[in-house]
Amino acid sequence: MFKLLLIAIGGALGTLTRYGTSTALLPWSEQFPWGTLTVNLAGCFLMGCLQGMFAERWLIRPEYQVAILTGFLGGLTTFSTYGWESFAFLQAGQFWRAGMNILLNNVVGIALVLLGYGLGAGRL
Repeated sequence: MFKLLLIAIGGALGTLTRYGTSTALLPWSEQFPWGTLTVNLAGCFLMGCLQGMFAERWLIRPEYQVAILTGFLGGLTTFSTYGWESFAFLQAGQFWRAGMNILLNNVVGIALVLLGYGLGAGRL
């Protein structure tokens, strides 16, 4: 139960950070979604840094790791997890799986957004 509470707190903080970042970058985001790009790239960078520190330098309890990685970064962006999983496949020499992960998340993800929009708008 304590771990779930930590994840929820981390998620709330990540979500507020995403909102704050997107709001702060709104004046520059008329032609391109700079807020989304910023949180996605920052999330990927933080995921890599934190995973490296947890594996090599910082010994912290697993429930705090989950609160930060799944909670905070999950609230900030799930793109960081996608980036980490793709990197892990590449690092393990599983290039086919990395390619499939990248292809499916991007191409199928966008296709599903189009499909969902069409259904939601009553066009399909």
